[in-house]
Amino acid sequence: MNAKQLIEENNQLRERLTPENKAYYEELMVYVRGKALFKRESDIEQILLDILTDILAAQADGQSARNYFGKDPQASADELLESIPRSFSESFKIGLLLMVCYVLVFAIPLFIAPQAGVDLGKLLLMGLLALVFANSVLWLISNGVYQKSRWKRGLGYGLAVIAFVVIVIGSVFIKTPLIIHFSNLLGIAAIIILFAITTFIYIKIFHHDVMSTIVYVVISIDALLGIGVRLPVIGEFLSKPLFPKSLALWIIIPLCIIAALIGGFGTYYLLARENKKK
Repeated sequence: MNAKQLIEENNQLRERLTPENKAYYEELMVYVRGKALFKRESDIEQILLDILTDILAAQADGQSARNYFGKDPQASADELLESIPRSFSESFKIGLLLMVCYVLVFAIPLFIAPQAGVDLGKLLLMGLLALVFANSVLWLISNGVYQKSRWKRGLGYGLAVIAFVVIVIGSVFIKTPLIIHFSNLLGIAAIIILFAITTFIYIKIFHHDVMSTIVYVVISIDALLGIGVRLPVIGEFLSKPLFPKSLALWIIIPLCIIAALIGGFGTYYLLARENKKK
């Protein structure tokens, strides 16, 4: 079976667990998936399914998951993970997907201001930083499962927030020489291509998830504005300032903060949910 089939079977069999055994197993599952980011997904899901099958068999004999698998599931899970080699192809696939998602989020809004150009160097740098941020979030999720110390958990989340703030600030202030200016026609073509890729990822990978839908709607609006400013009549209308510059800043800054919060907490929510419900 492939990874998707293994996950579907896991989801079905998990419903047969007692509440106590289900809580025990799902903590173990979240920990393993978070720690196994760069290992072959099918190998990880096969191991998780084997553990689930064994726990169900023990449950049928009147034995709890804790008694069967052990009172220190973290140590047992670490041993299992060490036995699985890293997969270069899986690492490349996950890293590329994360970078593409963040580059799309940052790239399409840049087309709203044709005169400013598109900073390809900044997009690449932001994509790399976003990859590091997403990996850090996964590490926090997996380590937080068995972390009893609240202050250590709080410190980890605090560092994640700082890292995300750095990404947001960098996306605004960092400039590189790799700036490309598009003509109106090429700009519209680029927006359509990027939006098509975004739509494919939204439908095929995120499956209309609530948080991804919010991001998709924002990107859709940015894409429409980017196309609109390049059209003769509509472009003139959209280019006219609706508010004085001082008032516009008070409107734009809160919107940027809200967008940053949605992006940061959205990343955490999506990765946490994906680890638990795949």
